[in-house]
Amino acid sequence: MDLAKVDALIERVSLFQGLERDEVLKIFSHGTTMRIAKGEAVFYKGTQGDTMYCVLGGKLGVFDGTGKTCLAELRTGEMFGEMALVTHEPRSATIVALEDSMLFMLRQSTFEKLMTKRVAIRMLLNIVRTLSHRLKAANLRLSS
Repeated sequence: MDLAKVDALIERVSLFQGLERDEVLKIFSHGTTMRIAKGEAVFYKGTQGDTMYCVLGGKLGVFDGTGKTCLAELRTGEMFGEMALVTHEPRSATIVALEDSMLFMLRQSTFEKLMTKRVAIRMLLNIVRTLSHRLKAANLRLSS
């Protein structure tokens, strides 16, 4: 992978912030990238999951169970599905590509095998930061 692209990923993808280039390269060598076409679902609300995703390009929608109400949009650099790695509970929403997109997938088993203590702590802190921002935004929406 082009080192400039790796540096851009570290800068743009919240999951990788604070990690060294060689750590991100190791993670990428064990994960999977996938293309998803506009209109295609990544996963559905209520399904069991063991994979988290990072948006490398494109735009996805977060939908309620009916698939009609778009709760949020995910763009390059954002992650989703991370709650499945932490809580082991069914998916809380349906994710659908709003345009052709490129995703990076990381399964829980790979996540656990790859992580040195430092990398695991950094990535978990990044996940907690993302979830905290989402909770704050939801609270603001509810209060207004």
